[in-house]
Amino acid sequence: MRILVAEDDAYVRQLLKKTLLRAGYDVLEATDGRAALECLLSVDGPRLVLLDRFMPELNGLSLCREIRRCTKHSYVYIIFLTSKGCKEDVLSGLAAGADDCLTKPCNPQELKALLRAGERILKLEDTIVHDALHDPLTRLPNRPFFLDRLSLSVSRGKRHPDYKFAVLFVDIDNFRVVNDSLGNAAGDWLLTQFAERLGRSIRREDAISRSMNAGPTLDRQDGGGILARLGGDRFTILLDDIQDPSDGIRVAERIQRNIQCPFAIDGQEVFITASTGIAFGSTGCSAAENVLSDAFTAMNRAKALGKSRYEVCDPVMHAAAVGRFRLETDLRRALEREEFRAYYQPIVSLGDGRITGFEALMRWQRPKFGLVMPSGFISVTEDTGLILGMGNWVLRKACRQLCVWNKQFPSNRAFTVAVNLSARQFAQPDLVGQIAQILYESGVAPFDLRLELTESVTMEDEERAARIFGELKTLGVRLCLDDFGTGYSSLSYLRRFSLDVLKIDRSFVSDMVSNTESREIVKTILRLGGNLGIEVIAEGVETAEQVSLLQSLGCEYAQGYFFSEPLDQSDVAQTLLLLGASDYSMPQGFPIQAVSPASQ
Repeated sequence: MRILVAEDDAYVRQLLKKTLLRAGYDVLEATDGRAALECLLSVDGPRLVLLDRFMPELNGLSLCREIRRCTKHSYVYIIFLTSKGCKEDVLSGLAAGADDCLTKPCNPQELKALLRAGERILKLEDTIVHDALHDPLTRLPNRPFFLDRLSLSVSRGKRHPDYKFAVLFVDIDNFRVVNDSLGNAAGDWLLTQFAERLGRSIRREDAISRSMNAGPTLDRQDGGGILARLGGDRFTILLDDIQDPSDGIRVAERIQRNIQCPFAIDGQEVFITASTGIAFGSTGCSAAENVLSDAFTAMNRAKALGKSRYEVCDPVMHAAAVGRFRLETDLRRALEREEFRAYYQPIVSLGDGRITGFEALMRWQRPKFGLVMPSGFISVTEDTGLILGMGNWVLRKACRQLCVWNKQFPSNRAFTVAVNLSARQFAQPDLVGQIAQILYESGVAPFDLRLELTESVTMEDEERAARIFGELKTLGVRLCLDDFGTGYSSLSYLRRFSLDVLKIDRSFVSDMVSNTESREIVKTILRLGGNLGIEVIAEGVETAEQVSLLQSLGCEYAQGYFFSEPLDQSDVAQTLLLLGASDYSMPQGFPIQAVSPASQ
């Protein structure tokens, strides 16, 4: 082990050097404090030092404090040397950061004992630092280690325009299935095998090393890179100082080939795939987290495009990721800032033209962007869980507004309101209680509330879905299956769940005039609803031809832009006032102007 003797007295320095050489140390020398500091802070500098109290340029106390301030370097074990041996010198040395003190002239046996203690402490320090920077399962570097090394690459790229590097973000597809079916122990074993194959996918010519035995020093400037485990089934690879972006693609292709063979787990063969995202240092990111985020974005795109593949993050993808982040941030503030708006699209009886109810739809009055349709933000609210607060808001808002309209515009039959229920909302354990509370607070009769759901809402747990449906029916709420005809198990839903309303998907309605197959599907759904006593509503009606055909096929209800675009609450009230009479029926021919005065 190397040791630095920082001593300006040549005679004392030689005596110490002689003792240390006999003990098997590699001895470095410094005659002043400035030279000693440069030696200790150099790359791979010594980590043991005998430090004299009095030296030119920089005294021992100041040097000791300077070393302790440099936290990015590995820990240095400092033995303070003093010729006086007085208590004040010992205390001042320890206060400055020394680990121990020794009086000159040094006793060789005492010196060796102190150095052996220092070596043990350094070894323990290295173990603690290594464990803090490595994954205990795979022994690979972890996220903090990886980001530190990636930061060095980003900094080097800023200084050297020709320098190139790449980050690969690798995620096992459907890893949860392995844990659920074979157990966590099998999942851990698979992760270690997967890590081994990732390591074999990286060749020496890719300018990378696995850093499995890397020491605690994270500021090395040598070439190479690392394979790291960020957590779970997510791994990252830093390809450092590559010649061409194609080097990153070659590694991604090699990973795909190397994981094609089955993995052996307890004598059982398990096949897996992985999705990989690639980001290059030339994407313009200024921080390590940004490069890693770009690679993560590309990986998610690979999953969205079918998994078992790789995708490269390009400027367009990067801009999309930034836009997504801003969208999430704005959405989190939108509810508290009251930026959401409830709009209502009338549902019309095709027999007499009467408005029977409304579907509540959400809009977002986003600052600087104007009115945003649900397609521009609903998927993000589902992913982030924000849909829970928003869904509760629109349900409460719609029920209160329906109560106002039914009192303001009394008719022979009360208006109804339909509210969409997302999968995240349906999964809430207290869903039925929430709905019951909203009905009680708003004063709306349960029969006048319709909850619209899609097949995907109940696919994960049909037993629970059947129970919740039953509780909602007991409460008196009516249930509507939206987008009927587009799913895989619509007919089984009619058999298993007690539904009140079916909505024919707009894709069939828009094509039924010119497409025979769509027309037959619409006809079948109408016949099915009639035989089962289920109300059927056609969505997306936009032309008089569609209205006429639906009437001839026996469809009772419809909604769409032919009748009215979605209206805010004031426009709904204006429409109902315009129609007048207690049945609120539209004139013959259903002119759109009669229902949407605000659009004129």
